[in-house]
Amino acid sequence: MKHTLFFIGLFFGLLAAADCCARPVVGFITNGEGCNVDWRKELPEYDVADAGDKNFLLSQQSWNLDERLLNRRPDFCVIYSGLPEILLGQPLPRTLEAFRAICERLDAAGARPVILLTLPASGEHPYLNGCIARLNESLKAFAASRDYVCFDPSAGLADGPYLSAEYTGDGLMLNEVGRTRFAANVRNLLGGMLPPGKNLPDAVCTNLASEVIRRILAESPAKVRIVLLGDSLTANGKDWNPRLGRTDVRNAGQGGYLTGQMLWMLDTCVVAARPEICFVLAGVNDLFNGIPSETIFTNQRQIVTRLIAGGIRPVVQSVLLVHDNAALNARIGALNARLREWCAANGIDWLDLNPGLTDADGLKREYTTDGTHLTEKGYAIWSGRLRHYLDNRNTNL
Repeated sequence: MKHTLFFIGLFFGLLAAADCCARPVVGFITNGEGCNVDWRKELPEYDVADAGDKNFLLSQQSWNLDERLLNRRPDFCVIYSGLPEILLGQPLPRTLEAFRAICERLDAAGARPVILLTLPASGEHPYLNGCIARLNESLKAFAASRDYVCFDPSAGLADGPYLSAEYTGDGLMLNEVGRTRFAANVRNLLGGMLPPGKNLPDAVCTNLASEVIRRILAESPAKVRIVLLGDSLTANGKDWNPRLGRTDVRNAGQGGYLTGQMLWMLDTCVVAARPEICFVLAGVNDLFNGIPSETIFTNQRQIVTRLIAGGIRPVVQSVLLVHDNAALNARIGALNARLREWCAANGIDWLDLNPGLTDADGLKREYTTDGTHLTEKGYAIWSGRLRHYLDNRNTNL
């Protein structure tokens, strides 16, 4: 009987270990708000190593870090701290030194740091919000100097520069609804930066993108021969059928999406429709959020490869430059050069959208609403490029 129980226990232990090893490992070093989220529950698709401690500042959390976190060999580690440090009066340089020390420990262990900016407080806390803004600006500069991912998790939670009242009970801490949205924002980020070879199971990807998939399918024409896959630049074009003089175009754009997230919905929203052509425009959100160029390039190749395997002609469009941001435009230019070279070497159609829309300062002011997104005049130029491609290539369309 003892032997039987031993082998049963061993069997289930091995199953648990296999499941753990099959999932990407993500670590968390948090205090305050970050410790109010049950990350294991919110991120079931990951093997979560949560080393957060609500009772300690980040400068106190380097103790026994190997046992608490690094022995789990996380692929990346989310760091969220700042509000407790501000409330307790820790000087900003000391807080930044704590971030530097933790990030260097993670780097040395092969775990990529992911720095979350601190959420704002509600509008009745102007002094506190000023401190938070200064911390966040310093964190962005630090992350940029080290090529770390730095992510603003406030999407949908902030009303302008302030925390929305519906997501907080006291103006500082998130309520249950706010914590759910906060966790969803972090989940979306992590899904877009999975390292090569760490793809999530198909069922998990479909679940993560389920709301986006439902919307895209609901807004799609019955017969689909052309799909535009992309982020908000594509999504904000709304119905592309009148723009292209057609009735068979599906807009598979989703605001905020990274290249990794596009892979989540690729099969359902593009391949399953069996279109003849898919125009792909992706990458600027990755660059905005500090996703490494190598990851973006790998994801783009996966998108194109899966389209070809599905009998679909991919057309890779250049990432549009932004207005008046030389550092970001340099990264965009380098990514575009690499994509263009890869497309040429592999017989993939490449469509450069930047000529005519950009000048020495990047995206021309008259074609952008905010430095990144397009005006109707900008969409008219882009649509013209697509029509010209369709009219002059052997597409049978």
